Amino acid sequence: MIDVLRVLLEKGTEMTDEEIANQLNIKVNDVRKKLNLLEEQGFVSYRKTRDKDSGWFIYYWKPNIDQINEILLNRKRLILDKLKSRLEYEKNNTFFICPQDNSRYSFEEAFENEFKCLKCGSQLTYYDTEKIKSFLEQKIRQIEEEIDKETKLGANKSH
Repeated sequence: MIDVLRVLLEKGTEMTDEEIANQLNIKVNDVRKKLNLLEEQGFVSYRKTRDKDSGWFIYYWKPNIDQINEILLNRKRLILDKLKSRLEYEKNNTFFICPQDNSRYSFEEAFENEFKCLKCGSQLTYYDTEKIKSFLEQKIRQIEEEIDKETKLGANKSH
């Protein structure tokens, strides 16, 4: 999908799916699939006209430049929410792990199964989640900084 979007952004004008396919040297059907996915996500839009000779529709595609940054920002916010939820889950639960197959269980799951692995029957051991929590906290900070920076850039552009 990125390759198709890149071509549209570099061209700077509307393009047909066939023009994009020729430029990328890939099948038109593959380009159409990618364009439809990009359109569903709001990255591109199209206008259609009817070819006078064949009667077929011709689609002219263009990137939604104004919306791309906002779409990406919203995606980052969604990821941020998921990371925060996961961090909360990690902080509020105690975990046990199977030393044989690395299956992880919450305290409740482990307790219900007498601290034995459901898959192999091995005795479960306590699992320290500090590394996971630290990693999640780092990613959360990173994404918050990116969102903050991009929000400020967007606010400055609109003035």
